[in-house]
Amino acid sequence: MMKRKSGRIAALLLCVVLVIAFAGCGGATGATGAGSTSTQAGSSTAAAGTSKAPDNGSAAGDVTKVVVAMPTAYDMPDAGDVQKAINDITESKYGISFEFMFIAMGNWQQQSNLLMTGDEVDITAIFSTPLTVYVKNGQLVALDDYYANASGDFQNVWSSEELQGTTVNGSIYAIPNMRNFGNYMGLNIDAEIAAEFGIQEGQKLTMEDVDKFIRDAHEKYPDRYGIAPRGDNVMGEWSWDGLGDNKYIGVLPDCGQSIEVQNLFETDDFREFCTWTRSWYQDGLIMQDVLSNTENWKAQISSKKAVACFDNYGVNGVADMIRTVIIEPWAVANSYSALCYGMNINSKVKDAAWKAMEILYTDTDVAVLLNNGIEGKHYTMNDDGTISFPDGKSAAEVGYGMADLSWVTPYSALSHPLDVNGATFFEDLLVFNKETTLKSKAFGFSFDTTPVVDQYTACINVMDKYYKALLSGAVDVESTIEQANSEFEAAGLADVIAAKQQQLDAYLAG
Repeated sequence: MMKRKSGRIAALLLCVVLVIAFAGCGGATGATGAGSTSTQAGSSTAAAGTSKAPDNGSAAGDVTKVVVAMPTAYDMPDAGDVQKAINDITESKYGISFEFMFIAMGNWQQQSNLLMTGDEVDITAIFSTPLTVYVKNGQLVALDDYYANASGDFQNVWSSEELQGTTVNGSIYAIPNMRNFGNYMGLNIDAEIAAEFGIQEGQKLTMEDVDKFIRDAHEKYPDRYGIAPRGDNVMGEWSWDGLGDNKYIGVLPDCGQSIEVQNLFETDDFREFCTWTRSWYQDGLIMQDVLSNTENWKAQISSKKAVACFDNYGVNGVADMIRTVIIEPWAVANSYSALCYGMNINSKVKDAAWKAMEILYTDTDVAVLLNNGIEGKHYTMNDDGTISFPDGKSAAEVGYGMADLSWVTPYSALSHPLDVNGATFFEDLLVFNKETTLKSKAFGFSFDTTPVVDQYTACINVMDKYYKALLSGAVDVESTIEQANSEFEAAGLADVIAAKQQQLDAYLAG
């Protein structure tokens, strides 16, 4: 019989989320490399809500329900159908019944933190809230004993170095998911425009090259902006490492190759980038309402409103665009922990939750369903082993668009890649990760904000006020930084940087 009931989930979330059987609510796009997180996010527009697939597990036999929470960027009305198909496999094969709770990315941090205060979720994505915060709060299960007794297939998924990225104070607290752990920094360019100007896929560009190209392209196509904003962070991350802090309240510049924590606004990296964007903004190469823009960069380029967009990326392609390289791939400190999966300390079915974790990382049939959906309904197979969304639909329209969010799920390498990414996408991604040898000197470190939480919160308010405006070129660089630094001083930035430096020094010494 079922060992667990989930009735309290609705009670817990009733006041803050919309729970709809057989329906999901989309969310905002995430980042590469998380945290920079980096990362290879989808591109849909934010929408509020949480989708909990219906309880459609079998009540026959000795079956344990395990609740898994993960972020999504799309409405997914067919999530219940996919869950049922997964449970048709796992209930008889493993005695595990899954309940997947998909939470809109725009609401993820608040709602996931709420869930972790109770026992209504067993396995959760660690995303937005740093892994170290959950560990500090005693909210995650140390996984060392479970991992030591795991199947060989599971232990072969990640190397000891990769697991070091989700290890805190000597214990494994989460398992990395499958995505790029480093990022190129480059420019995505409309393929036709790139060909016209002789720019090729993977070509190395300097910022001077970028400046000349977008000016020449804008001169020839004055109705198109040279640079489109990438998304919520306007122009994207660049060469600074926030040390697990995606608000960048104290960073290591130069791709993390320094070990001195600095004020981002005082780094050469940041000032130089903002100086470039300021000149483009003043010359009309960036839209004047960039800070209020809500249109996705892909849509702007495909609709001939813009020529290019800065991006941080791994190996996946973008339809009808070419990608150039400005900064070679490098990995931020929290590359592996920026999105990973852990077990809630309050779970009442910890052993079953670990079994479920192994299933998500090793069972091909389950991985295909979770990542791609149901064949014929959510995707069609191509001769080269890739998949396409059926009937010309997009990820946002197909009913279950997780194939476009392979960077979110636990282990998408067992599934089928989208056609736009190519048949060898996952193999290439594994190679890319192994070959990303430039890592932040703070690799594996993640900042714990709790000793300076008041100052950190105050500094976030200052950062939110100025960061995007500076990065987009919408304000004067020197005078704005001077004003921001005055407010940072009052907010206690020096205390945050000192705490970050102290923790980093202790980490490096250990």
